[in-house]
Amino acid sequence: MSERSDFRQPPQRDEYFEYYAKYVDRVPEGDIRVLLDEQVRTLRELFDGVSETTASIVHPPSTWTLKQVVGHLIDAERIFAERLHHFAMGDLQPLPGMNQEEYVAHADYETPSLATLVDELVLLRQANALLLRRLKPTDLAARGEASGHPVTVRALAWMLVGHIEHHLTIVRRRLAEKGD
Repeated sequence: MSERSDFRQPPQRDEYFEYYAKYVDRVPEGDIRVLLDEQVRTLRELFDGVSETTASIVHPPSTWTLKQVVGHLIDAERIFAERLHHFAMGDLQPLPGMNQEEYVAHADYETPSLATLVDELVLLRQANALLLRRLKPTDLAARGEASGHPVTVRALAWMLVGHIEHHLTIVRRRLAEKGD
């Protein structure tokens, strides 16, 4: 097993399309499996005190409600995890991209409570963390194509954490400005 097969070793730039650097670069040092678990607590703590009213309105300059943001996190968690699972299992069929605006436009994130949406996200994350725990370190080097670009399982694991971290930063700022 090489040092690049370690769950603590972040992906190299050639393991993912440059667009995703904004997510990968946000991931702190540490075992990616532990970081996945830690975000569950962070998600719960951040959204626990947010009122349904605050979660249901758009706070300019944003274009989505907080419920829609959580819905987007749910969708992206599913997509990144499916890609990760697909490639880790040796399936080399290319996977399509995701049009996040279309997903948000077609999904009803306003009817369920914020707590229900957070529960769904947390359950997805917990399942994804379990998946990562059963992979062998060498599985992280598996490579496939998603959105027309090559990507490794390692990079997808880092994207799971970095994508949520990206949006948590925005949500924290929105809540601080709102005073909620």
